[in-house]
Amino acid sequence: MCMSLAESNNLPQIDQDYGGPIEIGEAVTVWFARESDLQGNRVSETDRKKRTRAGDAIQAALADEWEKDPRPVQVIQQTISEVGPLLQTTKSSHPSPKRLHRIEEKNFRWTSTYKQIRDWQCQRCTYGTEKLPHCVAAGTTSNTVDAGPSSTPPSSCHLDQLSDDDIYELALRLPSESLTTFSAAYPRLHNIVESVHLLVQRELRCFFLRTGIHYSVLGIGVAFDPRTRILSSDFDWLSQRAFTDYGIRKSVQKRDFTFFLPLAFSREHFTRVHPQIWKHLEEIDSAVQKAAKGTEQPQRSQRHEVVAVVYRMMTNIVVSLMKSCDTAYSSGRRGAPNPRIVHASEKAVVAYCHLFHLVISLCRTDPQILDDATTCLRNFIEHETARMKTEVPDLGELIVLFMLVSCCPPVGSAPPITWEQLAWPFLEEVLIRNSRWILKDTPCLEIMEEGPSEYRLAETLLRSKTSLRLVMFQITFLDMFSKAYGASGDITRLDNNYGFPEPEFPERMVEEAKAMYAIDAWPAFFEKVRCEQGAALSTEELSEILRGAIKTSETRQYHNPAPKKRQDVLRGQKKRAEEGMRAARRRAGQAGDEELEVFKPF
Repeated sequence: MCMSLAESNNLPQIDQDYGGPIEIGEAVTVWFARESDLQGNRVSETDRKKRTRAGDAIQAALADEWEKDPRPVQVIQQTISEVGPLLQTTKSSHPSPKRLHRIEEKNFRWTSTYKQIRDWQCQRCTYGTEKLPHCVAAGTTSNTVDAGPSSTPPSSCHLDQLSDDDIYELALRLPSESLTTFSAAYPRLHNIVESVHLLVQRELRCFFLRTGIHYSVLGIGVAFDPRTRILSSDFDWLSQRAFTDYGIRKSVQKRDFTFFLPLAFSREHFTRVHPQIWKHLEEIDSAVQKAAKGTEQPQRSQRHEVVAVVYRMMTNIVVSLMKSCDTAYSSGRRGAPNPRIVHASEKAVVAYCHLFHLVISLCRTDPQILDDATTCLRNFIEHETARMKTEVPDLGELIVLFMLVSCCPPVGSAPPITWEQLAWPFLEEVLIRNSRWILKDTPCLEIMEEGPSEYRLAETLLRSKTSLRLVMFQITFLDMFSKAYGASGDITRLDNNYGFPEPEFPERMVEEAKAMYAIDAWPAFFEKVRCEQGAALSTEELSEILRGAIKTSETRQYHNPAPKKRQDVLRGQKKRAEEGMRAARRRAGQAGDEELEVFKPF
């Protein structure tokens, strides 16, 4: 006897040669659970075991309670499977330990049976063909339907009779999967959904309470390492209520965090959470200042200065992305995009953009932020004393300030600050601060020579590769965001897109990273960071600048000079190293031209 699997008014069953039919149940099973028995509103293996131990009596009681509740059903989660959509629903809009959930799951007995019979076809009858399929949907009596008025396409679309508001209300009630499919079939719906960013709004939900952006103070958890003074976040959307009332201190990836920071997302959300943003920024800044005691950090004199927390986070994001690229490129492969780099790039760009949007939003309500940023940049450009570590502890944050100033209306009547004005003072300061680390690896560079020095250029480039790559990453972020949202761009796009970056940004960052790791000479570096003054330098001029950087570092006491007794030893080391380089270049057939491009040390 052939096996048959049917969905009719009776439970699906398997006919056997002996022993009669066995009921296997429907394709989808339903069970009920309290919110307190679920892990973050999600079904886990532990939840399933609890349900198994609970027994039919408890499930029947919960099912009866569900049926008697007159409130409308609300979808919490939908999963598409081979047996159709599986829903997790509730009838209460307010999270509560006692809130009842109705959960749909695939029936293992049904799906496993269907997998065994779906490819089998009887040789004696039509079982397994279109005339008698393995699975017949409920209420279906035939695969062929006579064409009638209901199956004939209408001459006009009746949806066109609805207003945009009606279409929008319809879209609000559709699951995301159905909305995406419907939008692809009906361009008008697609345009309406895109104009209000409906799908983006649905993604902006607290990962713990599942509350949306319109009903909560939404932000991120922030971790702080006092030892390294690094601020970081997994950028999982978190509500203030989950952080405060439920004590959530772990991200989706189970990484700990200590602080909460609301984000801007939209103008409506920012207006509502603005006071909370300053409160949480002050809490984070207090921890940073406490960890920084004894270091060269400017003291906060006004409340708005705590926005430096966001500058620090943006800089840390760039550093984290560079480290991910370092790890991925350490194998030497630079062909097709590495999945790790693609993922890290997407995460970094999204995080950076949300923080940038937060700062832009704060500038609108607190213009003193932009005033301070502009003043800091002008002083840095015009006065060498304003470039000291005591004034600008982190040069990466200076790039953030310039991005902010370049994307906002200029302050005062003075001409806008340009990158051409800032580039050389900034890069010169980078070289000065790098001197300490260069001398740590190549101490003989403390011995000064005259004229051009290929050895000094090559060793400085080699020992500075990490910091110079970081500069290139920072400038790349600057270029991308300034061009998109600066004077020629439109900053309101960030508001309309809930703080998310342009779709092409992550892919562009991957390509830029690949180009950065191919840079192996000073001229290419200066060209990458758009510094015409540096790119025009001769070997002799750049050698003199690098010697001057070490002297300035010593004057500012960024490093301690070697004792005079050791300088004779260093002088001998340097002489042997230079002779070794010249010999190597002669062997390679490259000796002779002092103006040759620096050999590839990266």
